[in-house]
Amino acid sequence: MSSAESWTIARRQEEAPGETVPDATGDDLAALYDAYAGTLYRYALTIVGSVEAAEDVLQEVFVGLLRRRGRARIEHLREYLLRATRNQAYMHLRKCRSRSRDVTLETWVEVTADFGQPELAADISAALARLPADQREVIALRLTGELTFREAAEVLGIPAATAASRYRLALSKLRTYLTESNDDA
Repeated sequence: MSSAESWTIARRQEEAPGETVPDATGDDLAALYDAYAGTLYRYALTIVGSVEAAEDVLQEVFVGLLRRRGRARIEHLREYLLRATRNQAYMHLRKCRSRSRDVTLETWVEVTADFGQPELAADISAALARLPADQREVIALRLTGELTFREAAEVLGIPAATAASRYRLALSKLRTYLTESNDDA
């Protein structure tokens, strides 16, 4: 069996039975990168707070995926990649001993949808920065990763009800923060 045949990664359960993600060589790894890099990058940026660190995290995730070649199947690829991104991001923070998560307006606007209003983008960025890390992570997974509460919970290693609770609490805080910023204007 070739290394290409020995490494198959099962797609998410919702996809067609028996369909597999391409092996992790050459063009196939590039296809995986193209499919997931944007989401993983935004998630890493949410945790580490700098473009350079997020790029490093993303690189480590895909190098790790390449190193996994020939090992056990990955049943839930997206969740696996998000969990690997989270782990790499926190390893990076520990190595750097830097907990700064100040995402600048330019960075936030660059990696999210164009709001068309710089003031609104600045307010949203500031409000997100005020959230506790655990709530900001759930927001990032739900909105940028488009995960369900169950999927986000698996990535974070918490119960789904806890992920849902953190999300609702974060939304409530964001509403308050944004209302305060509008009242100040």
